[in-house]
Amino acid sequence: MRAIYLLLGDPVAHSRSPAIHARAFALLGIDAVYAPCRVTDVPAAIRGLRALSVAGANVTVPHKEAVAAHLDQLDETARRIGAVNCISNLGGALHGHNTDREGFLRAVGEDLPRPAVVLGAGGAARAVLDAIGPEVSVVSRNRARAERLRVPLAGKDAAYRARLVVNCTPVGMDGAEMPVEVERLRDDTTLVDLVYAGPSGETALVRSARERGLRVVDGLTVLVHQAIASLEIWLQRPDLGFLARDLRQAALA
Repeated sequence: MRAIYLLLGDPVAHSRSPAIHARAFALLGIDAVYAPCRVTDVPAAIRGLRALSVAGANVTVPHKEAVAAHLDQLDETARRIGAVNCISNLGGALHGHNTDREGFLRAVGEDLPRPAVVLGAGGAARAVLDAIGPEVSVVSRNRARAERLRVPLAGKDAAYRARLVVNCTPVGMDGAEMPVEVERLRDDTTLVDLVYAGPSGETALVRSARERGLRVVDGLTVLVHQAIASLEIWLQRPDLGFLARDLRQAALA
């Protein structure tokens, strides 16, 4: 019987995840399908996962925090972060995981430059903050949400003093807008943009930072590594990192 995997979020039409997972299943010889589902009612969506015996799901904006309360169990990382982006069905019990953290670290590397600034305060930002650890501050327009993160809050100018800047906001999804002024960033800044846009996946922020010669990690790179970490959980097959190059090509096809 073909296994079903879903992507839950709103919006999801732009997502490259279906192409990534379709290539992964083909390369691994897995009889499975991965489909995007626009979700506006989280409890109903989780009931649907149970009713359809869905094997697993990814969760994207804006549901990464809300979905946690409707699952049977959270692993230690998801519980600590307070956000879920990966669900596995284990014998009918839905388990929540967070592979955003692992995807970020695999894409950027364990030796992260500091001080760091994270733009945004949603579910993805929670995972990134947990991965970075000390010497990090948050810039967010939503002060109430940012205060719940229990890390120092900063003004936008903090990004221009940081050695690591991570965009966890949706700014740039249209391919044109930028959350910071690249020309004001330090010469030794590492820029990570979780957003991807257009045929190349590059946002204006990524293009501008690369043109300036900064070290850049784009959203597709992070997405691919997050997807691999999810696959490792669903399939109980560690060390699938060898898929990364093929899955990135699938995302760009």
